[in-house]
Amino acid sequence: MEQSSIWAVRPKRIIHSGTNFNDEMLLSADVKHTWAGPINSKLYSESLNNLSKVTEANLARLERVRSAPQTVYYKTPDQIFMQSSWADYSHMFAPKSAIGRSNDGDSSSVSSVSGASNFCYLCSTLEEHRSHMKVPKKLKVNQQPRIKYIAPPPKVRTKMIEEEPVEKLDNVYRIVVWTGDQPGSTTDANVFVTIKGDKNILYKKRLCRGSVNNKFCFCQGSKEIFYLKSPTLGNLEFLTIEHDGEEERHSWYCEKIEVTCMKTHNKWIFICQNWLSRHKGDFLTSRDLVAGHLKNQIEEYEVVVNTGKKKFAGTDARVFVTFIGTEGRSPKIELTAARAGVKKDVTLFERNSEDRFKVKFRNVGEIKKLRIEHDNSGMAPGWFLNRVLVQNIRDPKEIYYFILDGWISKDVGEGLLYREINAKRDLAPEVKKGKEILYEVQVRTGNVKFAGTDANVYIIIEGTKGRTKKLILDDAKNNFEKGMTDKFKVKAFDTGSIKSIYIGHDNSGPGAGWFCEDVTVRKFLTEEEQNDFLRKLKLKTRPKDKHKKTLSQKLRARSSSRQRDDQSDTDSLSESDEDSVSVGSYKDVFNVDGKPVKTPLYEEYYFVCKNWIALDEKDGLLERELHPKSKSIHFQDLK
Repeated sequence: MEQSSIWAVRPKRIIHSGTNFNDEMLLSADVKHTWAGPINSKLYSESLNNLSKVTEANLARLERVRSAPQTVYYKTPDQIFMQSSWADYSHMFAPKSAIGRSNDGDSSSVSSVSGASNFCYLCSTLEEHRSHMKVPKKLKVNQQPRIKYIAPPPKVRTKMIEEEPVEKLDNVYRIVVWTGDQPGSTTDANVFVTIKGDKNILYKKRLCRGSVNNKFCFCQGSKEIFYLKSPTLGNLEFLTIEHDGEEERHSWYCEKIEVTCMKTHNKWIFICQNWLSRHKGDFLTSRDLVAGHLKNQIEEYEVVVNTGKKKFAGTDARVFVTFIGTEGRSPKIELTAARAGVKKDVTLFERNSEDRFKVKFRNVGEIKKLRIEHDNSGMAPGWFLNRVLVQNIRDPKEIYYFILDGWISKDVGEGLLYREINAKRDLAPEVKKGKEILYEVQVRTGNVKFAGTDANVYIIIEGTKGRTKKLILDDAKNNFEKGMTDKFKVKAFDTGSIKSIYIGHDNSGPGAGWFCEDVTVRKFLTEEEQNDFLRKLKLKTRPKDKHKKTLSQKLRARSSSRQRDDQSDTDSLSESDEDSVSVGSYKDVFNVDGKPVKTPLYEEYYFVCKNWIALDEKDGLLERELHPKSKSIHFQDLK
């Protein structure tokens, strides 16, 4: 090593007298160069040299403690020392100032001895200290992003208000009020009526014309007529008549009240013959009257008879009619020239003619059936009757239709001289416009002797919108053989929901008689009908409010036990008429989300005939009206 690298200023070489130094001595390993010059250590004893080494080591230890050595870092030495960082696993020593600033209760201290220390008692090396102080890392879990919590609105318990149910006003009642001739019997007070039947109740209604706010006067000796919309009440039992007048001028003498059901034309009379006044009579302004049924009421009807166009359709026999209604039946009435208002020598019931008669009989309620017959007298008694129309003269809107379009003759069928024909309140017109839809008709011929036919078979479909024309059932096969089932596809205008069908033939060919077992008609639904059906079905499958009472429940609660039973029967019948198919059979139409998974494809109607359509069998009819015995709806899965 060069001397210039050791000394900043080279000292002058001093040679003491009496000492002989040469170059070999100066370069010896035992020579120590000091400020005083080169000194050979061999000049002293070995014990002195050892003492010097111990002293030198002690001085070094003291110097190390005095100078307070800095922390040993294994990372960058520039990091900032915090209050408790001396306990970090990367530090083996810490400054005394940091130890002094540490809290007495600092749980991060590694010393169990009271008082602050600047080193770890447990470790001898930095590696041991690292493993001692190292805290195991927590495993990171892949957490989903937090969903923001939105508190639900507070539930405020509200008072339940029961809505008043809406009454089903499906009937009209005619109310006739007679005021007496007594002096001072006129009133301009508000008069109210309440009617109770065995099926329902018409609650308090004001008798007036126009708006309920208009004034109305019941004059002395007058007869006033009112029409009130009401639920069907059934057989009337009681009527309450009252007014709100308090003054003497409001005194009113009520003679009687007559109520007529405009559907059944049944009449009830309520006799009052008393004052409704606070100043006359027994000072009551309200009377409860008991019903008296007018069973002996005489009704007058016009009977229009149409004879068919077939050859020899007219008759020379005497013709009789009997009317069968809801309240009984009329006596047998002969349709004579006197009742027709013509001379005796005028011939009645000629081919393709129309004869009108006026007949009177006691009220039988709503007419349901007509029995028409003749006595088989005269030269040509056989009669082909087309139809009979019956109209109430007093109420022209009360019309009944009786369609036969068949023979009443000894030579036809079983030779019966009478027919019982069911009444129709209206005749469905033929549908001549609209959208054509597909009908599939399946006809089964009976398995009896000579059941088959070679005649031209047709069908007429009647629905809520009208009726189709005659649809000929024919194809390339030999149809309508004994025990066979034939299927036909025909197109016709949409008639709505099917109410009945007419099945018949033209009696052509030998052995034209035909025994029809049954008929099945499939009506394929349009897209509009499919959507409408699903919408109504979804509304019916909604959970009902169990706290809400229906109108029938309220009425049953107010009526007697017998009346409750009657009301329950009426409700169940009306529901079955409205929709003959239960909602429970369509549980798989919607999924759990309320979306349809199936759609209705067609409606299937089943008609039972099991009768002859032949001139020489049974009643000799060539056409029969059939009503559906069952109805079903078939679905297909949505793609």
